[in-house]
Amino acid sequence: MISVIVPVYKVEQYLRRCVDSILAQTCPDFELLLIDDGSPDGCPQICDEYAALDPRVRVIHKPNGGLISARNEGIRAARGDYVCILDGDDWALENMLQFVSDAVSRAPEPPDMVLFAAHNVYADRMEETVNLVPEGYYDRERLEKEVFPYLLTDTRNGLQVGVIQAHTWDKAFRRELLTEHYTREERIRVFTDVPMTYECLFHCRNAYICNEHLYMYNKTNEDSIRAKSRENLLTESFRYLILYMREHLAGLGPSVDRQLNEYAAMLIIRTGKWRAGTEPSLRDAARHFREGLEESGMLSFVEVKGLPRKAGAVIWLLKRRLYYPAMLLCAARVRQQKKDGGRTE
Repeated sequence: MISVIVPVYKVEQYLRRCVDSILAQTCPDFELLLIDDGSPDGCPQICDEYAALDPRVRVIHKPNGGLISARNEGIRAARGDYVCILDGDDWALENMLQFVSDAVSRAPEPPDMVLFAAHNVYADRMEETVNLVPEGYYDRERLEKEVFPYLLTDTRNGLQVGVIQAHTWDKAFRRELLTEHYTREERIRVFTDVPMTYECLFHCRNAYICNEHLYMYNKTNEDSIRAKSRENLLTESFRYLILYMREHLAGLGPSVDRQLNEYAAMLIIRTGKWRAGTEPSLRDAARHFREGLEESGMLSFVEVKGLPRKAGAVIWLLKRRLYYPAMLLCAARVRQQKKDGGRTE
């Protein structure tokens, strides 16, 4: 019933835990696809060991092409009715696949997607992720009314991230939906889950959404991952991401076009806030911010009109090449968010 895809690259110290968590699932009706993306460590041998021991495991070895390339290889090879995608350094609770199977069988109609939740695992603590909509079964009408207007971004109280996490690993996708809407642009190297997750969601006929915590997301190396992502946003990879999303999502409705504009603005501002919080001085932050903006051309993707006031002020300054004043606003937002613990941009 379920194909589980695990892209594998440089996760040697974590891979056995990930694979063991799948093979220990209480639901027996699955296949496990380990996609070795040219990993230079011991991962290829570990994958082959498991395939030799368990007929449910298939291994595909390929030259390194990045996460999206490896994930796509698995999607094309999958045979299950539904597809789950795990990161090789994470792991699943033993009832994750059984929960997906039960959710599908209980729904009025088999859902295109099943959305659940996860534990963020840090070195010293755990935190929980949740979907910010009521739990339950959503037909197309309910999705269009309650989810789609706030899927990418939510501006009901400033500029915020959307109500559904973009991760692929806390979702099960109906395979027919996924094969139509997986990400073809393999040059995207930042926020690689975003285009596929949201394209699939916007094309859903129905979905089951809950906050059952079934996945363990390893964030022990999150600081370096986040720093690399913020750095790489201001590169050509960002252009690939935004252009792909505009090509595949624009025109699905006025709220989608608005959210695409807000989403690009939010990523710019988040990059500015990261710069403000990590550079030796705001002058250095403004200089590096300018260099990245000019390299990526990312401001061309954003219109000030329609943005919330504070976010619009930052973009307005940047479009007039007033980088230092814009950085001052970003720094002020960093201080305010630390004070109130909010998620508003």
